[in-house]
Amino acid sequence: MLTRNSQLATELTILRPQLLLVPILILTVLRPGDAPWVNDEPIMMEMAIRYNHTASNLYGFYLPFTPCPYGLLGTRGAVYGPLPIWIDQLFLVFTHNLVVMLACRAAVFTAVTALAVGWLARTLKLSPWFTVVTMLSPWLWIYSRSLWDSSFCIPISAMLLAAYADFLANRTASSLHIAVLCGVLLPFVHFMALAMVVPLAIHLAWLHRPSLRQWKWSLLAIPATCLILFWPYLYYLLTRIRPAHTPDPAAWLGWFYPLLGGHYLTLGVAGTMPGDGWQDFAPQILQRLFAAAQWISRAALAAVWLGMILAIPRARHALRRPDAAGVRDQLCLIALSAWICQTLLDGIEGIYFSPHYYGATWPAYVFLAWMAVDWAMSRSGRGIIVRTSIAIYAASILLGMVIIASTIARNAGTLSTNYGLSLSNQIAAANQIQRFSSGSELEMQVPQWRRYPLALKVLLELNPAPDLPRPKAHLLVKLRNAHPGDAHIEVKELPG
Repeated sequence: MLTRNSQLATELTILRPQLLLVPILILTVLRPGDAPWVNDEPIMMEMAIRYNHTASNLYGFYLPFTPCPYGLLGTRGAVYGPLPIWIDQLFLVFTHNLVVMLACRAAVFTAVTALAVGWLARTLKLSPWFTVVTMLSPWLWIYSRSLWDSSFCIPISAMLLAAYADFLANRTASSLHIAVLCGVLLPFVHFMALAMVVPLAIHLAWLHRPSLRQWKWSLLAIPATCLILFWPYLYYLLTRIRPAHTPDPAAWLGWFYPLLGGHYLTLGVAGTMPGDGWQDFAPQILQRLFAAAQWISRAALAAVWLGMILAIPRARHALRRPDAAGVRDQLCLIALSAWICQTLLDGIEGIYFSPHYYGATWPAYVFLAWMAVDWAMSRSGRGIIVRTSIAIYAASILLGMVIIASTIARNAGTLSTNYGLSLSNQIAAANQIQRFSSGSELEMQVPQWRRYPLALKVLLELNPAPDLPRPKAHLLVKLRNAHPGDAHIEVKELPG
């Protein structure tokens, strides 16, 4: 009985960190209406609505809808893949309630990401606490609650690296198939995913040709199926795309920005922060607390840099003696290669201070940070110091996220369009407008809606007015401004 109790206690001890992922998941799906809704999100949803109501014969047979043939137009003229819009189209089949849609998306996003990160930690024989601390990232919280295209790279890339690591460790067909599927899908979300996909594909083709030959038909079926499904997008790219790039005098910063690739493990660097804009008009005490937590969180960058240094000899070993290299050695080679590819892409394109471009390579930086922390903990006499530092770091991340979330909730978003007015705030105002006739005079004084009128148009389409007589009125739509930073919208009926 004593032995059985001891085993049970051991199992509970092992499970305890994973159990902490449950409240993280709950926090992610709380108040989904506080999510942003600015410009790209309405554009994607409008495309999803339009193509859901357009019949097609794209694949040689009748469909009552059209899979959207392309995604958003990027700032540099590139047209991204349609996969995120396909997901929106699928959501619209079940609900037109954007808040419900966001809650479901946040739950799936966080669950898949946590599963992948936990899988990677288990494969590397690391403590499950690595998973918990990683999932505290406020960037994961922000992007999981955003109907934006590039954020889909985060869970898919995490699953890609986790599945490939498991394949390296166990040579299982299922893991390799998952990795290949994720690697094929990622470029149909965002082109920057190539920084992660290309190194991993080269590593697979270079070192694991026997496995590719063994499962060649089932593996070939994955890209073949995707080519068939996405052929309208590929045709569009080949026939219409005309990339346009405006020279940027600060473009040289792109060659150095990938050194800050550990961005997602911090509360922001180089002037960018999660939910950017919440700090405008926020109480000074909150800004000072956040600044202190932000500096502490930036220790994660030092961990990534140390991980890069420690990865160099391991990567060299994986290059010289691939057959004798362990999983960590091979992942070190892949992670450093991803950093090099990210540097080339950022440098050539002049991309800097744009954390969303690390949606695909972020697990490589997480892995490098893990290697540094694991190395530091293994040094004699330093384990307690490292554990204490991690606890302080985690507490700082939590504090920063609470400050961001509470400020956004109180203000119903931000006055800055970097984050923007919260979705539920905009839906409430749209519903108020719907109480009046469509012929009503609308005096618009909300800067975000004046700049991005499609946001209101899509909300009105998804929340149609009741089939009842509605009065015609002169409406004033403005920000309430009850306190500094207040982003609530109010709709007033003016006399006459």
